[in-house]
Amino acid sequence: MSKEEELYVQTRDKGDRVYKIIVIGDPSIGKTSLIRKFVKHQFEKDYIPTVGVSISKQPITINVGGKDVKIDLMLWDLAGQPQFFLLHKVYFNGANGVLLGFDLTRTHTYSNLKSWHAELIKDGLIDLPMVLVGNKSDLTEDRKISLAHVDHLKEQLTIPDYVETSALTGQNVDLLFETIGRRIIERNP
Repeated sequence: MSKEEELYVQTRDKGDRVYKIIVIGDPSIGKTSLIRKFVKHQFEKDYIPTVGVSISKQPITINVGGKDVKIDLMLWDLAGQPQFFLLHKVYFNGANGVLLGFDLTRTHTYSNLKSWHAELIKDGLIDLPMVLVGNKSDLTEDRKISLAHVDHLKEQLTIPDYVETSALTGQNVDLLFETIGRRIIERNP
């Protein structure tokens, strides 16, 4: 068990409000960059693929029904490369929410969302709160996925929330994590 996994178990056992979020999608869509921007307020231009899983913890305060609720998000950044798929079931255990991401500039990452969603169904995670994430919104000239495409997919997969983000500029990064946090709190008051 890694240091991060041990921290997750220890924190959860203390009775703190800790929620495990799995962040999934194809390689190089910006999963790690989004998490780094949210947790460390940094952006790294160099692409370094995640090997297996990387875990980060970030406290967040969410206003729900006029009341501030403090929670900790344990963000599990799962490798998107096919050689790591066998590990996903283990990493999915205990998840409270899912961020399902794609790159707005690469159509195949959008098309592959159905396969990622099918994997969640196969592993019994269909009832978890999910948010679709279209990343790299700053690359407006290179955009390939329209909002109409996203709306169609949201309907097909019955995922109500969609957030467009840019890890580079920070656009909607906090909103993304607040949205999944709020959905989890609504299910676990």
